[in-house]
Amino acid sequence: MTGFGTILFLVGIGVLIYGLISFRKKKWPRRKTQIVIISSILAIFIGSAIVPSEKEEASTEKPKQEEKTKKVTVEPLLKAEKTFKTTDDGAIVVEGKTNPGAEVTLDFIDNPDATATADEDGKFSLRVNELDRAQDAVLSITIDGKTKEQTLSLEMSPGYTKKLADKAEAERVAAEKAEAERVERERVAAEEKRIADEKAADEKAAAEKAAAEKKTAEAKRAEAKRSAPKPDTSNKQGEMVYITATGKKYHYDQNCRGLNNSNGETAVTIAEAKSRNLSLCKFEQ
Repeated sequence: MTGFGTILFLVGIGVLIYGLISFRKKKWPRRKTQIVIISSILAIFIGSAIVPSEKEEASTEKPKQEEKTKKVTVEPLLKAEKTFKTTDDGAIVVEGKTNPGAEVTLDFIDNPDATATADEDGKFSLRVNELDRAQDAVLSITIDGKTKEQTLSLEMSPGYTKKLADKAEAERVAAEKAEAERVERERVAAEEKRIADEKAADEKAAAEKAAAEKKTAEAKRAEAKRSAPKPDTSNKQGEMVYITATGKKYHYDQNCRGLNNSNGETAVTIAEAKSRNLSLCKFEQ
């Protein structure tokens, strides 16, 4: 649309031309012609001043309109059921419709979030393979920086509920069996340790008893030897003693320890033994 300044400018030029023509044909008096010419010049001058501002206004009006158009965003659309149920294998599929290309997120409390992008028809599908329990989840649709949410109820199918119960029972039985086996292993180990400790204690006691008995026997032999009367050799010149072929001792007792390693003993009188310069065995002194 043409601005007011442009119209005024064109009218001024037209009136000026018309005034000049009328003046040359002497249709108007000089005074009237001067007024028309001056008025036309003013109109041209004012129109010329107004036209640039109108052009500037027109040039800024278009970007503002374009900026306003860019700021228009799409409102998120969300169409989905509010309740979904798992299959007997525990899988659950959440489907619905939204804006084409919108980002779709299924936000769980304690499960990893599931995400997808709507296709060109706005359809989306989110799948969770194993849902461990019935729970609520938040379905979020985001497009052009705007988000729309809807709370969904995720339920367990009867078949999957039974399957989870059977699994829990099997785990409980296995845990009880493992615990019973652990207790039995500990009992057997404790019993084996007790038997081994008792055996070691018995062996130690037997060894100590044997050592004590040996010590006692040795003490008794020493005491008997110490208290045994020494043989009187002062008036026993004809008494028989025992000697060996190569030994340098004579023995009153044929069972004397000094004769243990001899090849044979010979009985002689003590006088004869002394005549051979033999002395009494140290074990019998």
